[in-house]
Amino acid sequence: MTKSRILIVDDESNIRLMLRTALEPQYYQVDEAANGREALEKLRMSQVSVMVLDLSMPLMDGMAVLTALQDWPHAEKPRVIVLTAFGSIPTAVKATRLGAIDFLEKPITPEELRAAVAGALTEPLAHPSIDESQLDGGYAAVLDRVRKALRLADYTTAELLLMKAADLKELNTAPYFNLLGILYEAQQKWGLARKCYGKAITADSMYEPAQLNMRRIYELETFGRSTQAVALGDEIDIWFAQMPVAKV
Repeated sequence: MTKSRILIVDDESNIRLMLRTALEPQYYQVDEAANGREALEKLRMSQVSVMVLDLSMPLMDGMAVLTALQDWPHAEKPRVIVLTAFGSIPTAVKATRLGAIDFLEKPITPEELRAAVAGALTEPLAHPSIDESQLDGGYAAVLDRVRKALRLADYTTAELLLMKAADLKELNTAPYFNLLGILYEAQQKWGLARKCYGKAITADSMYEPAQLNMRRIYELETFGRSTQAVALGDEIDIWFAQMPVAKV
């Protein structure tokens, strides 16, 4: 059986060892790099299926690596999972715009890492695109289209529109972070969802949808279920059936 080649890029040797130990039993061929420069050299020498990339490193950080990969030959470009300890939602969005297909927050469990790598191996290299006409009407109109996509459980379109919306406004607003939180919650990324709702409340302490969603996250994590509907922040505000109603 041919093993998929995984490259772990992190400046901390103990983190690299932990990630390698989590992945090798899954029949992956695992290699390591201590910084971005070393990672790019290894990519030039042999093809890598998935790269688990830390963002904060000396010599060349993860964002610089993602930027360098923009001009990488398509057939040789790895799928990138970004790994960071900072929990920065804007950083996650920026990394996704640069081509990362997933975003994991330290500390992570072996199960989370293995699930992310398995998912990355089935992810197409080419990112889907959206019709540019969906950007018509400005920031608020794009957020309305995000709400529509979320109701339809079209998370790919919702994510693409949120990335585009981030380019339309210098500072993102409470509605933006609230919708990003809903997207992460639908993907069962509970920690990121909570941080997004928190950022929405920080941006506008009176923004009720984010407060309601934060309450639901608390109930899900405390009791396993919640009767609080998802608050999308518009006049309809309905619970869409495809979104998980229980924390598993």
